[in-house]
Amino acid sequence: MIKFDEIKELDALVSLIDEPNEDMFSQIRNKVLTYGNHAIPVLEEAWVNTLGDSDSVRIESLIEEIRTNVLLKDYSIWKDELDPKIIDGYSILMKYINPKVDGDEFGLYFEKIFKEIWLELNDNLTALEKIKVINHVLFSVNNINTISKLPAKSDGFTLKSLTEKQHGNAYLLGTFYISIVQKLNIPVYGVDLPGHFVLVYMDDVGKQKNIHNYGGEDVMFYINPANAGAVFTHNEVRHYINQMNLKLMPEYFLPTSNVNIINRVIKELLSAYKIEDNQPKIDGLKSLLSIT
Repeated sequence: MIKFDEIKELDALVSLIDEPNEDMFSQIRNKVLTYGNHAIPVLEEAWVNTLGDSDSVRIESLIEEIRTNVLLKDYSIWKDELDPKIIDGYSILMKYINPKVDGDEFGLYFEKIFKEIWLELNDNLTALEKIKVINHVLFSVNNINTISKLPAKSDGFTLKSLTEKQHGNAYLLGTFYISIVQKLNIPVYGVDLPGHFVLVYMDDVGKQKNIHNYGGEDVMFYINPANAGAVFTHNEVRHYINQMNLKLMPEYFLPTSNVNIINRVIKELLSAYKIEDNQPKIDGLKSLLSIT
């Protein structure tokens, strides 16, 4: 909680945003940055009331830099956790993309669907039967569907797209799918397959849910969350790799970490922002890639 004296100091600093001397402004800027997220509401109010274009640019730059700094800090903490949850990493990224995102709304949406699936599952179901239940709840009961338009647009990644419109691109749906199944302790993971975001269901008997313990013999089947959870085999993955003229690599068939999946989301989102020519977000995401 920011103290009253600090609020007064912050207000005073922001009131000097039109300082013509660049050296003096640099000192003001650096001091404002130390307040982090606390400075953003004050800066936003100043932006609304500003009269000069140069002042607006300064304020916008400060806000973006603060948000980037918060992103870098939160993401660094997340990726260094012992067991980083994929939905937490994705939420950190989305909070940067859309600062107005309602985390509580998404949390309620997630828990609603999780409970619907949990009530339908039991220990007597086979792996395929479990996926059939999950797919039914996600894609039939809740009518979640895929945005397949190319090139990808940044709004297809957003949590709001899922909660309000029940659709998203392959990365949003894949991340959501993984989040649900891993909370259910079902051994489904992302796969780092070029050009497609697919999931793999592993035979986890004796593996203690550690992706580094898995080998090719543990693969049961693959899942395409962008195609209503369609199930396919190792041979189909191999056929796709051959069609793409790619070298057969073990990582194209086996689970990858949640951190690697989010790293891939960042790269795809960066591509979308390049198409949209959103330079501030491009710079922020490039900074993030430097620590992943």
